[in-house]
Amino acid sequence: MNIIIPTAFRKHTGGAKEVPSTADTVGQAIEQLVVEYPALREYLYSQTGEIASFVGVFVNDQNIRDLDGDRTVVTERDEILLVPAIAGG
Repeated sequence: MNIIIPTAFRKHTGGAKEVPSTADTVGQAIEQLVVEYPALREYLYSQTGEIASFVGVFVNDQNIRDLDGDRTVVTERDEILLVPAIAGG
């Protein structure tokens, strides 16, 4: 499976647009991602260690908040998309 990295986060992944993962769940995949790219941790996790509320996480276009959260099971055919919130006025 691949984690799709949004443009805003690519500076922390050396420009990588996708990062492969062999994880079984979304939570494991994101944890593997931040182990590989530690600078992403502050952008993906809240202070309590949960996936930050301002980051949308989708598996094959389905929001994980509508599924089983970070316990959502993934397979090698899935894609995880990270979507940071954009503020503006």
